[in-house]
Amino acid sequence: MNNNAIGNFPDIPQSHASDAEWVSWANAWPTLAPLGLKCTALRVGEAVFEVAGDPFVPNPNGAVNGGAVAAMADQAMGVVGARSCEPGTLPRTGSLHLQFHRPVRAPFTMVVSQLPGGRRVQFIEVLFRDAEGIRCASAQGTMVVAGSAGVAST
Repeated sequence: MNNNAIGNFPDIPQSHASDAEWVSWANAWPTLAPLGLKCTALRVGEAVFEVAGDPFVPNPNGAVNGGAVAAMADQAMGVVGARSCEPGTLPRTGSLHLQFHRPVRAPFTMVVSQLPGGRRVQFIEVLFRDAEGIRCASAQGTMVVAGSAGVAST
C-alpha cells in the first residue's frame, strides 16, 4: 500500500496478473468508491465500470452533476491507462474533454477504451451509457506516462 492524503492506494499488480486481480486492484482505489464507480471488467486497453447511484447532489433535472461525470471519467481513464503502463510508471491526465449528448442519470455504465498511442502518451475514450444502453456522454483524454514516485519531475 502507498499512503497519501487521500488514503491507501493499493500496490499495482504485476503486468502478468490476471484480469480478476486487476479488477480487485481497481476497486480498492480509495477514489473510486466515493464516486460510486465499480469496475466490473479490466483488460489491457479496456474496462467497464458500473454506477448504481448519483454520488453527489443531482442537478434539478435529476442528472448527475457534470463535474462528478468528469471526475468519474478521469478516474476510469487512469485505471485503464495504468493497466498498460510499464512497471514503475503511471499515467497522469494531460487533457480531458467531455461532451454531454443527453443528461447522465444513474444507473449507467462506462465503457473505457484505450486508443492507439505511444509509450509516453495514451489516448483514452469513455462512453457513458444509460440503463437502456443509449450514449448520454463521451469523454476523451490524453494521459502522459511518467515515473510513479509521486513526485513531479523538473
